[in-house]
Amino acid sequence: MKSKLKKIRNKSAALFKQGLTIKELTLSIVLSILFSIIPILGISTFILTTVSFKWKLNLPIMMTLSYLVWPIQILLIIPFIRVGEYVFSIPPTIHTLKEILTSFESDFLKTLSQLSFELFCGLGGWFVTAVPFSIGVYLTMIFLLKALSKKNRRENIGI
Repeated sequence: MKSKLKKIRNKSAALFKQGLTIKELTLSIVLSILFSIIPILGISTFILTTVSFKWKLNLPIMMTLSYLVWPIQILLIIPFIRVGEYVFSIPPTIHTLKEILTSFESDFLKTLSQLSFELFCGLGGWFVTAVPFSIGVYLTMIFLLKALSKKNRRENIGI
C-alpha cells in the first residue's frame, strides 16, 4: 500500500515540477490568474489548457490557481463591465451580479447571446485593466526571482 501511495505521490510531484524554470513558473502563475478573471464564465479552463499546451507551461499549477481565483472572477464581472462601458462611452446597464450568475447557470449559450454586449464591455474592461497589470506583475516577478536566484547562488558559493 505504501509503495502505491509513494508511486502516486511521485507522479503527482512530477506533474507539478513540469515547466519550472523561473520564466515558465512565473508565466504559468501570471497567465492563470489573468485568464481566470476574464469576465466570461466557463471559458478560462479551455483557454488555460490551450495556453499551457501551446507554451509548455505547468497545467496543474494553472488549474489550481484558476479554481482558487474563481471567487475573484465573480466579484470582478460587474467592475469590468463598468470599466468597459466607460472606455467605450456607453451608458451603464442595470444588470446585477446575481442576475448574470443565475442566467449563466440556467442557459450558458442564451446568456452569451442576451448579454453579449455587456460581456463585450466586460472583456474590454478586463483588457484595459488586467492585461497591463499582469504584464507589470510578470516583469516584476521575473526581476525579483532572478535577483533572489543570484543572491542564493552567491550564498551557496560563499561570496
